Amino acid sequence: MWPSLFWLVLSVSALVETALSLAQWGWLNRIDRNVPPGLAPLLPEGYGWWRGVAYARERLRVHLGTLLTRYAGVALLVGGIGLAKASFLVEGALPGPFAAGFTLGGSLAVYFSLIELPWGLYETFGVETRFGFNRTPLGLYARDTLLQVSLSAGLSGFLAGGAAFLVTRPFGFAWALAGIAVFDLALAFLFPNLVLPLFYRLRPLSEGELKTRLKSLFERTGFPASALLVADGSRRSSHGNAFFAGLGRLRRVILFDTLADNFPPDEAAAVVAHEIGHWKGRHVVTGLTLLFAVQSTFVLFAFLAWNRGGFSGAFGLAPGSGTFVVMAFLFWGTLTGLFLQPLLSAGSRRREFEADRFAARLEGSAAMIGALSRLATDNLAWTPSEPWFSAWYASHPSVADRVLALRKEEAATFPGK
Repeated sequence: MWPSLFWLVLSVSALVETALSLAQWGWLNRIDRNVPPGLAPLLPEGYGWWRGVAYARERLRVHLGTLLTRYAGVALLVGGIGLAKASFLVEGALPGPFAAGFTLGGSLAVYFSLIELPWGLYETFGVETRFGFNRTPLGLYARDTLLQVSLSAGLSGFLAGGAAFLVTRPFGFAWALAGIAVFDLALAFLFPNLVLPLFYRLRPLSEGELKTRLKSLFERTGFPASALLVADGSRRSSHGNAFFAGLGRLRRVILFDTLADNFPPDEAAAVVAHEIGHWKGRHVVTGLTLLFAVQSTFVLFAFLAWNRGGFSGAFGLAPGSGTFVVMAFLFWGTLTGLFLQPLLSAGSRRREFEADRFAARLEGSAAMIGALSRLATDNLAWTPSEPWFSAWYASHPSVADRVLALRKEEAATFPGK
């Protein structure tokens, strides 16, 4: 039963995601030379519409290539002899479930990182370079990739090893849930303070008009000025960006220097206000809660499948708990990706609208709209996605939807304006 269900879900998921990508491809071809009527009035004068669509098409090419590579990788791993041989080798050679789970989980992370590496190289040194965004030297890219793979393998191995150990223990289900909660909280606290500095040089915002303007914003919101840091994103890309990370006293708003140095102070302040809106709206807590809920479904599935027995054997794998956890994760990841992705994306888009409204109330709709327009123009991001593709994947609403929502909010607040 298990193999048949796995291959059915994997096939349906691959077909659905491929169909969504092909629908997006067709959509981009239709709007290539024809700006959607509702979007035309929002575009700044001189914006290269065709170039923006071409950039979206190349990014879609990378997305589809990575997607198909990942599905093929899963199919070869499970349907071939790779996972089976590795499972018997590891389970027979290593003592205890944690060691086996750690080795197999870490190896799985390395495997997917390696098979997707060509697409990462093409995206950075092909697409991003062709459109004038890439500034990453090859040596820095290699360093970043090595760090990312190492962190991914270490964390994946730790989680798989812990799950392999707990799945065989009394009260393991409760301990697994508690362990995941602690792990998620620790990572949220430590990410902006331990992980980010491995990739970016972080510094306080320099003296100037923007810092003066932000002082008032911090006083109004109660956000500590020391929590705003500027990252040297310009070493890697000309893209502007900002994000909120962390919890409690370790919370941070990270502003890329490409944005802090090049945006007018009122628009940069609106971007910072948007990120503070995520903090005020407790969006990180909401995201962690949703993440824990999704992870809990895996824990439940794993313990039910383990107690039923025969799961690993059905796939021709070694009977140890380390092997079981890795195969259970592949099974569960395929299933949840098919059903949960659009729900998670919808929740993320809703929180972005909330943060936009918060920023507009503090810094004014004009500043927030100006910042969104400048970001979209500089990043060739005005191109809207096909509705179903957007509903499935988009963590952020389209720029046009965000601008129109802010204008509607302003009209409702100031009817005569």
